[in-house]
Amino acid sequence: MKSFNWKNVGVLLFVLMLALTSVGCQSPSAVNEDGKKPGKKENESTEDVLNLLIPNYYNDVEKRQWVEVVDKFKELNEGIEVVVETGDVQVESGSLPTLLQSGVNIPDAILMNAGPGRVAILSEAELIRPINDLYVEHKWAEKLRPYAYNLISGEENIYEVPHMIDAIGFFYNKNVFDMGGIDKAPETKEEFETTLEKLKETGVPPITVGARNGYAVGWIFGVMMEAVAGKDKVENLFYGDGKWNDPEFVEVGEMLVDWVDKGYIAKESVTQAQPDSKFRFLSGKAAMEVEGSYLITEISEQGLEENVHFFMMPSFIEGKTASPTGGIGQTWVIPTKAEDDELAAKWFDFIVSEEFSETVLNFPDYNFIPASQASVDMEPAGEALKTAMNFAKEGTGYNPSVFMGVDAKEAYFQNLQGLIGGLITAEEALDGIEKGAEKDRANGFQLKKQN
Repeated sequence: MKSFNWKNVGVLLFVLMLALTSVGCQSPSAVNEDGKKPGKKENESTEDVLNLLIPNYYNDVEKRQWVEVVDKFKELNEGIEVVVETGDVQVESGSLPTLLQSGVNIPDAILMNAGPGRVAILSEAELIRPINDLYVEHKWAEKLRPYAYNLISGEENIYEVPHMIDAIGFFYNKNVFDMGGIDKAPETKEEFETTLEKLKETGVPPITVGARNGYAVGWIFGVMMEAVAGKDKVENLFYGDGKWNDPEFVEVGEMLVDWVDKGYIAKESVTQAQPDSKFRFLSGKAAMEVEGSYLITEISEQGLEENVHFFMMPSFIEGKTASPTGGIGQTWVIPTKAEDDELAAKWFDFIVSEEFSETVLNFPDYNFIPASQASVDMEPAGEALKTAMNFAKEGTGYNPSVFMGVDAKEAYFQNLQGLIGGLITAEEALDGIEKGAEKDRANGFQLKKQN
């Protein structure tokens, strides 16, 4: 978590209040004419209706999975009805803060995109409540993977229960690999470099990137940082005194430029958005794309399970093994104005339980690594997730954008886009990102975690 500058928060909340004024008291959830939440009858007690707000479904595969998850919870908690609403739960878009400020139709628990900066904006504005008491009562610290708990418990108060761990790495198309005479995912630096050259000779671009979306070019750069500079170096960047313009990170930038110059990255990458890049990859017009495990449901939806597989870019550091980059991908919070903390706590108990992990990991098309300790030694039904979980068993590396302040994140995306577009040098790009990080530090941005 971090210390956050109230000046920045104040500006943000002012903008959000303007947005609230313009849209009225809208909510992703429907409201009956009498103002009651869905699922509640006129004379019915509210204590047995749990209202959840979760992100919009990726596709119908994920929608079906959620139905089974809710059914399992209801089986274990007889007498509790569950109302699930989907919507935009992004802090950056303003939708979630606006909903929480409105005080209208507030859910009991929200599944939101995780990250120290996102959670801090809500907690410091007192839109979500600290749940230290619930952690003690329900012993959630013992039920989470130590890696996950350490990332969210560095400050005095805890505001979240991690839902899943991100695992971002390379997905590859086996058919394209076969065209290049490549029979397996590369496991060493030398094999990886040879793979890029062989794939280029097929005429199919080795890598596609949706560089118009900063987060997508951030994914590939984060994976490269993990492989080339190493997890310890990256961790020191976010939790120690590391600098973005350190020579090892500049080397990563130079490698990205080299991949563009050699044609390893599709020339269209500089102008295409991430959905275009994903379509190019899934349709076999590029050999590899860097994404998180969330791609798995789309792989399943298109019937590509036998052809699309996951691997982590090998470590370029002798004796080291690279981990997927990530962090906490999605996390649960309780709004300050929630009606029923006890029901939310029952749901969180379920999320960190063995029963939840067994349910979701039994789906062959499930796409997330549960954050619970109970899931560590479980084997998922899907091959791609099995590979990702094996890589992430001891924790993951760091997806940089999740661990940045506002100014550094903006500089990160802009400079990487300029780098992949050939507009600036690697040294200029990393200097630019460091300047953004310096602004954040001057405003009090600092991450802490348990050791």
